[in-house]
Amino acid sequence: MLDAYTIILIALSAAFIGILIAVVVFMGYLRKILSIASFMGPNATIFAISAKYTTEENINHLLEMTSVNEVISEIKKEGYEVEDVEKGDVEIEKSMLKMMDEVIAMLPEGVRQFSEVYMLKYDANIVKRILRAKHAGINKEKIYEMVYEGKHITKLIINHMVEATSVEDAIAALDVTPFKEAIDVWNESGNLSDVDMALDKIVMEKLVEAKSMLDEDSREAVEKIMAIMVDIFNIKTLVRGRALDEDVEKYIIPDGYELDSWKLKNLGESRSMEEMLGNLDGTSYSFLRDLKSTFEVELALDKFLLDKANELGMVYSTSSGPAMMFLISKEYEARNLKAIIKGFVEGLPKERISKVLVGVAS
Repeated sequence: MLDAYTIILIALSAAFIGILIAVVVFMGYLRKILSIASFMGPNATIFAISAKYTTEENINHLLEMTSVNEVISEIKKEGYEVEDVEKGDVEIEKSMLKMMDEVIAMLPEGVRQFSEVYMLKYDANIVKRILRAKHAGINKEKIYEMVYEGKHITKLIINHMVEATSVEDAIAALDVTPFKEAIDVWNESGNLSDVDMALDKIVMEKLVEAKSMLDEDSREAVEKIMAIMVDIFNIKTLVRGRALDEDVEKYIIPDGYELDSWKLKNLGESRSMEEMLGNLDGTSYSFLRDLKSTFEVELALDKFLLDKANELGMVYSTSSGPAMMFLISKEYEARNLKAIIKGFVEGLPKERISKVLVGVAS
């Protein structure tokens, strides 16, 4: 038989282990509670300033207006300041980026760092805009009106690119930016389409890497939407490659949601656009199979991504879901507003404008 001392020792050990388990469980719950609490303020703000003009009802409300000035007055209520219709695209983008910066500054550290990497895509867009303008021979004064400073594309880099005497010299300015790989792409092909795809790939790869910044409680929503974004990036890249009759295999990124390496290889080996889209049967992207043009495919994928972002924003409403929803939907809202204003200025019919908008049923 055990003596009294041994029994007491066993009892104390059992009690200590029980307390330790309780503390570990409590700390796990406490961590989750603290994580949820850290998202409460930012997520409340996000839902309050949602991307209003990605919903059909609100888009149609704008389209039913009688003048571009009426549209501009209406969208000002949502934070979009347009003082000069001729510079409407740039002013809408800058308003969007200001809103994004304000929300990102509120986010918990890991998601904030990830979101700052997400903003690289707007730096890439500035680079693309300058390079296309240089290639098209647009005068420097006009180019300066089309661009603005980003996170990494500073005023100095913009000046270097715009003042460059050739596209090659303009691209050389990227040597001190996250986009320096684009220099080698240009040197190898001399093709701006290749540079565009390289810039997009750089952004996607940086985002995939940035998932490591996220803690356990905020990672799941980001990983799910990022996997879908990788799939969409790969489909768009393959479709563009097929349309241009170019080999785009080097721009493909692994680790998507449904399209693994063998499936992507199968898509890439398709002999036509029709065959490629048909090979998506059995995946979530089978809705593309009846589409005919690159534009139709890309617009359908954008609508799919918006729907998924909104869905995951609600499913993960107490963590990083709303942040991802906000980043994605605000981009499409700004794009819609630019298209609507341009359509009004050019006197296009409502039906024609609506066909290029994300958030309107086809």
